[in-house]
Amino acid sequence: MGSRPWVADALAEHWDVPPNSRPRPLRSDGTAPLSHTAALWRVAHRGRDHVFKVQLDREAARPPAFHHVKGRVLRACRDAGVPVPVPVPTTTGAAVAEHDGHVCELVPLAPGGASGRPAPDQADAVIATGLRLRRVLDGLPRRVVDDLVPLPVPPLVAEEDWRAALDDGVDRLLPLAGARDDAWGGIARTALEGLERARPLLTGSSPDVATPPPGRRRVVHADLHHHHFLLDGAEEPHVVAVLDFDNMTVGDRLLDLAWIADTAARVRGGDAARARAAGRFERAALREGLLAPEELGLLMPLLVVHAVPVIVDIAKDILERDLLSPAWTGYLDLLDTRRRLALHRLLDPTAPASQGTDLPRTEDDR
Repeated sequence: MGSRPWVADALAEHWDVPPNSRPRPLRSDGTAPLSHTAALWRVAHRGRDHVFKVQLDREAARPPAFHHVKGRVLRACRDAGVPVPVPVPTTTGAAVAEHDGHVCELVPLAPGGASGRPAPDQADAVIATGLRLRRVLDGLPRRVVDDLVPLPVPPLVAEEDWRAALDDGVDRLLPLAGARDDAWGGIARTALEGLERARPLLTGSSPDVATPPPGRRRVVHADLHHHHFLLDGAEEPHVVAVLDFDNMTVGDRLLDLAWIADTAARVRGGDAARARAAGRFERAALREGLLAPEELGLLMPLLVVHAVPVIVDIAKDILERDLLSPAWTGYLDLLDTRRRLALHRLLDPTAPASQGTDLPRTEDDR
């Protein structure tokens, strides 16, 4: 499934794409999109470019029923004005195809690009579109929720319990990282030190921040990071596509709101710009009734809790399994606990100072 002939065969068999279409690996600004569970190819089909997605990890594939529910959600989003690419049906009318045991999907290629350090007006566009998406998901019929409940996201880490993963990461893995004097040891150590600093906040919450009350259980995108918001290059930018609903599940609706805040707060311009972006998110979410004031202090703890098992599993790959993938640095930046603790202080000024942290400055912060 990693070769051009394999991809061409799958496209020809399931979408009637001519076998001479010459698909090529998808690149964004010269680099591959951040994914280690899927391969993405660019292919011309019926006069426009599309993205062909191959699920590499069979254990991560969602069952056929999930793709039916996903299609209903995507159409509801599109009808409400949220820009989402809807998959091209196969020749049999299905949303996805299985080729040699791998789930494949073909979607129109959206214009624009993602920004890991958005300008303030780009951050505003992310906030506006993200909140619109959350309104749509909140308004989905109950039957959509009921149909999605028995289709959970497959586990992708060895230890799913965040408390067990946190204790293992801080108490056992952090000393291992500190004993290494190479760059990878430093990468793991920085990530685990962030968890160490967050532990009092996470373990001191009662009830468990990862267990939402029934009133907050809704359909959630669950992965609204900056790679999944494509922005145009207009003078007044807007989001042209929200991508990748493959981790969609039924869970805490605050998780999506936490991701939106975190993504907008990656804004360039230093501490002042981050504070302004956080303030704009807060005012918009409260004004639209998507957040209650007392929920602001839950957002970053919830987002960190969901990241803990992934961060610890990556640390195990580095420190124990000697799997030194270049993708790990991108994932750890995406899940950076230090950044989220700093944002927590902005969203919840009543939090103790020990629950915040200063971020290292980058070039565009100066």
